Amino acid sequence: MRYALLLVLLGCETERVAPEPIRFLHTFNAEETELYNATLADRGISVEPSRVPFARGQQVIGEILRSGASCPDLIRIDATWLPGFAGLLQPVPPSLRQLDWLPEAAALAGDTAVPQTVDGLLVIRDEATPAPTSSSIDDLVAATRAVRHSGRPHPLGVRVDGYWFLPWLRTEGADLGKIENVGAARALAKFAALFGDLAPPPPPAGGEEPDEIRRWNAHEIAYWVTGPWQVGALRERERLRVSALAHAPRGGQLLVVPTCARRPAEGWRLAAELTSIDVERKAAAAFATVPSRKAALDAAPPLVSALHAALRDAEMLPRSPLTPLLFDDLNPAVAAVVYGDATADEAIAGIRRGWHRLERR
Repeated sequence: MRYALLLVLLGCETERVAPEPIRFLHTFNAEETELYNATLADRGISVEPSRVPFARGQQVIGEILRSGASCPDLIRIDATWLPGFAGLLQPVPPSLRQLDWLPEAAALAGDTAVPQTVDGLLVIRDEATPAPTSSSIDDLVAATRAVRHSGRPHPLGVRVDGYWFLPWLRTEGADLGKIENVGAARALAKFAALFGDLAPPPPPAGGEEPDEIRRWNAHEIAYWVTGPWQVGALRERERLRVSALAHAPRGGQLLVVPTCARRPAEGWRLAAELTSIDVERKAAAAFATVPSRKAALDAAPPLVSALHAALRDAEMLPRSPLTPLLFDDLNPAVAAVVYGDATADEAIAGIRRGWHRLERR
């Protein structure tokens, strides 16, 4: 009898129920997903991850939060989406709010998010390429013209996108949501004139990232306007040099726990792990992402420190639920001028009508 009871007790001991995984919805790419999954497994944290493509992230996540169905315990979002989710997110616990966040990361996150990375636009070049004499758009263009030669006819890397257009727009005294002055059309005309001149004609929509990386690896680009999210895919990172770009936008990625989360404490536990010093250091070394915590930045590779320094004076986008929607009008208008389907004046007039419509909603 005692032997049988012992077997029963041992059986109960060996058949313990596995811990319920933390449900995590994120926008990581495949390489990032692999690293974070392996890191969390090594730390003994059971996670049930789900991925949503970044391009559809705001819409999909908004639908989940508003329906309250199949709600994750933790979600990774872009900083521009945060104002649109107001009232649908839980406040950050004091134990997390008091950590050593970088000031620019804390500014992105507010009271309902934990910052994970800081990003934005800057200029990268090879160590053999001279730096522009200042961070201004005019000096970037002048430096690019100076290095153009027969083997590199289009030495500027820049994308046909409203986000990339913002430094040109801000240089002329306008901004996202604010294009009432005559400088907006002048900025768009200058930006569109780059393509086919210093910058190559744009690839088909959706092919920008692989085309940019191919051209950089082939040494066709001398100065590339991009962000930290693309640096991790580059070869010979030790040869990279970084410069600031005046009036560049700054953003980042945030971790949030929705009000509909079934296990919010576990969501915040996972957020704490993902922003721990060790995990942020590992991500910075692997992908050149800019950490959100001071201690992690202090221990990051020199390239990551240079990326952070270049973003220090970048400017946040307007903190409004309308901000992502403004790009829905801006992006096609910029493309129309670049492709010759509209003049800069016509495009700016169309953007202005679209933005006024959004303000009246």
